[in-house]
Amino acid sequence: MPDEIVILGAGPAGMACAMELHRAGKNFRLIEKSAQVGGLAKTYQFGKFRTDNGPHRFFSQNQYLYEFIEDLLHEKWIKVNRHTRFYIDGKFYHYPVELKSALLTMGLFQAFRAVLDYGMEKIKPRREPENFEEYVVSKFGQTLAEFNMLNYTEKIWGLPCSQLSAEWARQRIKDLSVTALLKNALFKKRAQNTRRPVLLP
Repeated sequence: MPDEIVILGAGPAGMACAMELHRAGKNFRLIEKSAQVGGLAKTYQFGKFRTDNGPHRFFSQNQYLYEFIEDLLHEKWIKVNRHTRFYIDGKFYHYPVELKSALLTMGLFQAFRAVLDYGMEKIKPRREPENFEEYVVSKFGQTLAEFNMLNYTEKIWGLPCSQLSAEWARQRIKDLSVTALLKNALFKKRAQNTRRPVLLP
């Protein structure tokens, strides 16, 4: 077929590409070597049990992506309650990272370093990060960045974080606010003492 575009792989990226080409009225051929589409995001079913390739969580600050997937799946979303943790130096931590829980679990000395590094980054003169490593260090401090984000990201992508885009980090990583954390802790404590519900921002 003339001007046909070939897409290799029917994972999320390949299927998204195919969907956009279809909407644009373009000719394309989508090739997938497996019997089931989905790539790393697909679900395997064994009898009444379901599993996937690993605990993937979807987060982006681009609302179009959420609308795109909603339009793709419609009512076929499968909601699963799951409790994910990661294992570092003999201890389990919540994933995504919960700052209060992480500080209590990592020990007094390391927690102090994490809070100090975070504070130091906040008082530094602001400079636009040029790569992933600079972005997460500026947002979380060196200790928290090395604790979870830098080593994990390098293992996943096989590249130094200094070679990954800062823009990618902005889209994928939620920000951290110590002020919001303290407000949350104080309001929760008050709610427990008065036994009245408190609406948190």
